Amino acid sequence: MTYSPFLREIDEQPAALHDLVAYYRGADGNHALQKWMVWAKTLGRVTFVGSGTSEHTPHVALHAMAEAGVPADTLDAGELLHYPRPLDGVALVSQSGESVEIRQLAERYAGTPFFAITNNADSTLARAASAVLQMRGGIEETITTKTYSNSLALFALLARALESLDAARALLDNLDGLSRVLGEVDADGIERAADLLADARALHMIARGPSIAGARQAALTFMEGTRISATAFPAGSFRHGPFELADATHRCLIYLPASGRTHALMAGLAAELAGKGSRVIALTDGAMDLPAATCQVLRVPAVPELLFPLAAAITQERLLAALAQRRGLVAGAFRYGGKVTTVE
Repeated sequence: MTYSPFLREIDEQPAALHDLVAYYRGADGNHALQKWMVWAKTLGRVTFVGSGTSEHTPHVALHAMAEAGVPADTLDAGELLHYPRPLDGVALVSQSGESVEIRQLAERYAGTPFFAITNNADSTLARAASAVLQMRGGIEETITTKTYSNSLALFALLARALESLDAARALLDNLDGLSRVLGEVDADGIERAADLLADARALHMIARGPSIAGARQAALTFMEGTRISATAFPAGSFRHGPFELADATHRCLIYLPASGRTHALMAGLAAELAGKGSRVIALTDGAMDLPAATCQVLRVPAVPELLFPLAAAITQERLLAALAQRRGLVAGAFRYGGKVTTVE
């Protein structure tokens, strides 16, 4: 496979995660976490607002934040811009801090205490916000990789900070360890998975809990990079109708964190789909037995459920690149858009 800018940025993810850990262990990052904790607990409810990846990644931590006493939700920036609603606490999320909807929302909320979560500390968004939480993803030019994985880490960190700063520090230790093994992937398995998906007319990404963030990101980026129509489903919703598509023409990715509270349900669904002929690509950090002729199990580093989408990030991105190659494409070579969306 030609070593493209997309593949280079995939390989830079462990270093970017290590940089995020170092920043939030330091004085500036620790101060930002404390401000976040006070702000979110004072308001009692937070809504994250973004587009694309920036709208998907908060899903990783919504349940953990609620368990910590601060219910949270996520909204599409364009919808909030044109269909506004009262919100208790707003955190605007944008990799660039310059996308068209975020710039307008930053102007709307100027003068109101709101948080910015961004990779660009000098952006329009960051300048307008009352406080900034940095993604620390570095320079990124193609399909979102480093800012995706660092955002997953950051939202998990924000959830733990709502429990206590000690819990946040413990998570930073976990993230530091993960940064050392994040790049370990099953290269042969990824190539075989790409072969199994090469003829796909559509793809389904199926998950529960924190892994919904990974499924939604995969659906977005696989459409962007392979030009195959893709849809993310919570597994419960998949049972309510789309399950009728299960047969030899069906292609799907399933997220199976071994420590997940719904692991048995997800494993059962994967086995049932495989039994009906679906080609199933299972991302897991545990054991999984599926028919070898039509399925592929991709192992990722073992982590708590909250961090599973992060552990699976490089595997799903390398699968995207391999599948794009099967279709004569170079993932990350845009036809119509660019890194920053400037047109509504």
